Amino acid sequence: MNKKAKLTLGLFLISIAYMIFFMHPTIWRDESFTMALVGHNYGDIIRLDSMDVHPPFYYIALRFFLSITAFWTNSLFTKVIIARLFSYILAILTFLTLSKTVKNLGVPGANAIQWAGFFLAPSIMRYSTQIRMYALAALFLALVLNQLQHYDNSQKIGHIFLAVIFASFASYTHYFAAVAAGWMLFLYFVKFQFNRYDGNAILRGIVVFLVMFVPWGVVAFSQAQQVSSSYWIPPVNVDNIINNFVNLFADVFTDNGGQYYAIAFMVLLIYPTIWAYLNMSKKFKSTLTIVLLVFVLTTLTGIAISVAVRPIYIARYAYPAYAVVIFFMMTIVSQMMKKPLSRLSNYFMTSILAVGLTIIIGMNVGFLGSNQFNNYIMPSYNLADSVEQYKENPNNVIHLNPNQSPNSIVEKTVYIKSINKRVYIKNFNVARILGKDNQKLFYGLFDNVDQSSSK
Repeated sequence: MNKKAKLTLGLFLISIAYMIFFMHPTIWRDESFTMALVGHNYGDIIRLDSMDVHPPFYYIALRFFLSITAFWTNSLFTKVIIARLFSYILAILTFLTLSKTVKNLGVPGANAIQWAGFFLAPSIMRYSTQIRMYALAALFLALVLNQLQHYDNSQKIGHIFLAVIFASFASYTHYFAAVAAGWMLFLYFVKFQFNRYDGNAILRGIVVFLVMFVPWGVVAFSQAQQVSSSYWIPPVNVDNIINNFVNLFADVFTDNGGQYYAIAFMVLLIYPTIWAYLNMSKKFKSTLTIVLLVFVLTTLTGIAISVAVRPIYIARYAYPAYAVVIFFMMTIVSQMMKKPLSRLSNYFMTSILAVGLTIIIGMNVGFLGSNQFNNYIMPSYNLADSVEQYKENPNNVIHLNPNQSPNSIVEKTVYIKSINKRVYIKNFNVARILGKDNQKLFYGLFDNVDQSSSK
């Protein structure tokens, strides 16, 4: 079997795995928020999202995608699957963009090891199919890196322009994607100063990046005020600080020995990092340094804001930077497998690394698959049965049990709206869903819930 056939087979198997474990119709609380929001028109999406804590671009993009791919169906089950597919397409585009980037650094991209290592890595499998903004934010950050690297090679001003545009899109997708993009622009500015390039172009670009956020800045400030008064993220302590660095490397193990799993994975990645600095090109090493710094600095920025103002940061907010880090790590691993050094020790270490990564990633895939099966795939049957019962119910108002989990309440609320029925939840406290008592947002978003049912 030639290399192209192996790559095709690998992609096929990975796609099948994603379809089995992640393209399910069940939606957790934040995904329910998304599906409820994109059910509104574009103006209302912006208006309602301004009451939340995220910028609106992802929701607008998803609504547009659904309008051209799901226009033929009224089934929310189908729309949820298509919404997951949107994120998966974005993840593939991220991979291809980063492949082009490393190719410009003199390293082949898009081989089977990179595909498997990237898409099966902790957190990538989960966030690349979630109906949330993380996959889109990762794509924009990858595009910023790609354009800055192009400028590094050519000094053509158009690449700075595109980098700033993509950074601005990132800032309208997630605030910490904006932080990551901002750090990336700054670090490349420093790099260009050392390279004795004309620094004015990227410096002006950074100013334009900041100015382009001004139209949403007033809304962002209002959202920050809401967060400062009430938000669900716990107080900062030593464990939370550690988790902010390692949770993305742990995936579903976070609450049960996840730190040990993550640390084991991170330790395994130390050797490829050292190998890269000893054996790969100067351009690649320079870019790798920036990629690692962006992840660390984004996390440190989130921690610093959480300490100085109030807790506002959790690990998944750094997912865009993490995705780029994982791609670069798997690129290094692929180079090590293809070009191990001649000394026996390097063959030995490369083999140990390959076995270790296979075990760690295999554990992640196995446990994540089990988690998905138990928590999402199996409940799909109960969800479908419940929706069918709601359809057959002659009443226009469905009473939901308030003692259910918040995930179940909002999931059923969204599905009940899709069949044009209303919801009554006795003695309902909206803070269980939003993490804050924002009734205006809740009843605007889930506009089929009877407001008289709240406390």
